[in-house]
Amino acid sequence: MTMAGHDRSSLRKVRLYGVLIGLLGLMMLPFYAMFSSTLKPESEIFAAPATLVPSDPSLQAYLQVWTQTDVLLWVGNSFIISVGTVVLTLLLAIPAAYSCARNDFVGKRTFLLSVLVVQMFAPVVLIVGLFDVISQMGLFNTYLAVIVPAAAFTLPFNVWMLYGYFKTIPVALEESARIDGASQLQILTKIVLPLTKPALVASVTYTFLYAWNRLLFVLTFLTDSAKYNIPRGVFSMVGALQTDWRMMLTVSVIGIIPLLILFAFLEEYIVAGMTAGAVKE
Repeated sequence: MTMAGHDRSSLRKVRLYGVLIGLLGLMMLPFYAMFSSTLKPESEIFAAPATLVPSDPSLQAYLQVWTQTDVLLWVGNSFIISVGTVVLTLLLAIPAAYSCARNDFVGKRTFLLSVLVVQMFAPVVLIVGLFDVISQMGLFNTYLAVIVPAAAFTLPFNVWMLYGYFKTIPVALEESARIDGASQLQILTKIVLPLTKPALVASVTYTFLYAWNRLLFVLTFLTDSAKYNIPRGVFSMVGALQTDWRMMLTVSVIGIIPLLILFAFLEEYIVAGMTAGAVKE
């Protein structure tokens, strides 16, 4: 490569990195603004012009949230709802996706398209019907009242993603295990699922995040404050006459921390799982 070509290549890389850094900064700006606001006095949050750096940083808001709210209870409930949604979704998505990937049957295409159509409906459109179903099932004011509809709305994405991943696994591996005397359950649990680990991690992460951030279902189906999750806890802090915005932002920051930790540990698998089914050999 000539010197001129090398310089042009280096310039393109600089421009590319500059654009990526700019986009990253733009995406992170709201999160930084939220975090910095938790360190400001409330009077400074709405000061004009706005300041990005607190003039007198303080952790007082975090101490107030710790002593004056049920933030730990909200975080615990968020975990219960999210983990429950993940378990129920995978119990339904794995056999559905695997069956579609390994079998041809009448109506298979229609089934997959029907599953996808469910994803197109906003939960708020179906909330009245869901309320009637939840009430008749006797689930109102229980964790299942949130877990069941959350699983229903995450199921289509998970079925399609796992279906695409299962299709990439050679059938010969399963046939060899079957010849050696392995049952269908053993083939699924000891061969297929270990090979789909990236897709499963991506599925778990997507479902966990979806359930963690649910407000509508909790707001509609749960009246017991002991079962509030993080979004519902933040919503409960909105007062009729006055709202402590700094404490609301602080609870929101605390609610984001577990998600950041989850993503930091699983980032490699998430990326692999989201892209593997789309790659064709």
